Amino acid sequence: CAASRQAACGATCIPVPWLCDGEQQCPDASDEQWHGAKCECCSVPSVCGLKKLQCPGTHHCIPHWEMCDRHQDCEDGWDEEGCPQQPCLPGQWQCRNRVCIMTEWKCNGIDDCGDSSDEDVCAPCPPGMVRCDEGKCILESLMCNDEDDCLDGTDEPSTCGEFLCGCWPLGAGSWDSLITSCLPVPSQVCSARVDIRLGDLYWLAFLHLSCPRTHVPCRDGTECVAQEYVCDGEKDCADGSDEDGCAQLCDTPGKSHSSYPCRLGTCLNASLVCDSRQDCTDGSDEGGYCSVPCQKSCGHLCYPSPEGPRCSCGPGYRLAEDQVSCTDINECTEQGEEACTQTCLNVPGSYNCSCLPGYLLEPDGRICKLAGPEPMLLVAIQSEVLSYGLRSGREEVLLAADKDRVVFSLDYDLVDRKVFWMDLATETIRWQGIDSSKKGTLVKGVRSDCIAVDWVGRNLYWTDGTAGQVLATRLGSAWRGTPEYTVVLDGDLDQPHSLVLHPLAGMLYWSEVGSHPRVMEATMDGSRWHVLLAQELGWPTALALDLPTWRIFWLDEKLGSIGSARLDGSSVKVLRLSWVRSPFAAAVCEGQLYWSEKKTWSVQQMNKSSGKNRTVLLKRHGQPHGLQVPTWGS
Repeated sequence: CAASRQAACGATCIPVPWLCDGEQQCPDASDEQWHGAKCECCSVPSVCGLKKLQCPGTHHCIPHWEMCDRHQDCEDGWDEEGCPQQPCLPGQWQCRNRVCIMTEWKCNGIDDCGDSSDEDVCAPCPPGMVRCDEGKCILESLMCNDEDDCLDGTDEPSTCGEFLCGCWPLGAGSWDSLITSCLPVPSQVCSARVDIRLGDLYWLAFLHLSCPRTHVPCRDGTECVAQEYVCDGEKDCADGSDEDGCAQLCDTPGKSHSSYPCRLGTCLNASLVCDSRQDCTDGSDEGGYCSVPCQKSCGHLCYPSPEGPRCSCGPGYRLAEDQVSCTDINECTEQGEEACTQTCLNVPGSYNCSCLPGYLLEPDGRICKLAGPEPMLLVAIQSEVLSYGLRSGREEVLLAADKDRVVFSLDYDLVDRKVFWMDLATETIRWQGIDSSKKGTLVKGVRSDCIAVDWVGRNLYWTDGTAGQVLATRLGSAWRGTPEYTVVLDGDLDQPHSLVLHPLAGMLYWSEVGSHPRVMEATMDGSRWHVLLAQELGWPTALALDLPTWRIFWLDEKLGSIGSARLDGSSVKVLRLSWVRSPFAAAVCEGQLYWSEKKTWSVQQMNKSSGKNRTVLLKRHGQPHGLQVPTWGS
């Protein structure tokens, strides 16, 4: 090992700064011991601080991400000595930190490398994003969120939550001309702007949080939560303000009006009013005209109250405007999937749930589950396709391509039981049988982020974002030396990306992530296309259909959100969620939404309606890409 610059680590060498850094690199943990004892140096920061490294023999400091970035930052080149060499596969590009990404991901406005080397030579960050000191772009909403999203931590300065500053420079600049006023405040919301000319990151703080129209601010002003989260029984705000005073609200959606409003605003069961016991905290449920007998001609029930006799209604009904008669509550309309996950039929005073063919109603009478074999999630991870049991969690390698291949987008054919996948390295769409080792090549010379199988019409479709096209070829085609495909949609397409099909209806849906993001719809022959959605979209990078509920879902990388709408474009619902960062593909099964995350190399799930109960299903040393939930027929 190079003297004074490297240290022995078993049979290899590691850079000296990796000693006592709190992370074990050597198999015997010798890098975290000092003369045979546990490192005491670990808790003592160097002159460069905890987030930077000191070049040996100098006072020059460099951030961690400049180690092994193929650029000499220390004068003697110490930061580039002993770095591992790992070539990338065809069709990939190697980042400064040696991570391999797809070539077309370079300069797409997203930090796919993790060290921003794929973006730091490109155009300025897109709207809504800011550039860290080390160069990568992050969403403004990630500023001051208690996580180091910038590798050097410049998005989480010590000023977060402490001062309200008009302008606070973190890089070089004139303090006299920049600082306007600083006032201590109990809490604040930080965001940032970048001076491209000087390369400095400046902080802006605001006392008032601006929320999307579908969200409401928490009382402490630090975050926004979806309107659907208010009074849902779970504390989503850190201060719990989204649930304050909700337990006994009389105007809770779907609640029958057999309750009495206390003067202070809470709600009391009508049976507790005028019972000679004070149940409202202010005593407003007793006294007054409690002794007056009920002689009103109420539609359902009558009860005494301090204001005189009142009418009330039985379960499933609410009091009409005349305060005498009762009207039926349509739980199917007011509660949506909270009432039934699939088909809901309203009946007087109640409702009934039923399921579509192929599904069974659970004992709770509300949730529909797939009948037959356990549903499986197909996931493409590097050169393999895994099957993951959605009930058992059992994992199995379904197919393994050659090691130099990257299984990108994938889909399946219900009829022939084949998996089709995009090999971006060789610009080829390949297939392999589920029940046999048969495999082949469908078409060559194509580039696509997404493919989709029409198992009814026997075609395979794909998007070409560069050419602005949607194309198709026959499933029974075989490669004969020349590409055989049809351009289905061309012309006015602005970077088509994700693609999903509704074979039984003969419809296709795709997202566009260009300057005017939108979700589009067309018949499978390319005719009668129109804009389905064009509002509240940033980069809708992953689409999924939920046919039982007749809805389309999308995950938005720029806005960090999930959204859904009916297939006619109505009933749009959008939830901003901090854990949606870099979605690639999505699928819906029963009540769950599944998606692959590029940034965290994981496959996750959440409740498709609320966005809650997020779970990481898979996390591997390999980039997850396409995923599907096939419904295997008999």
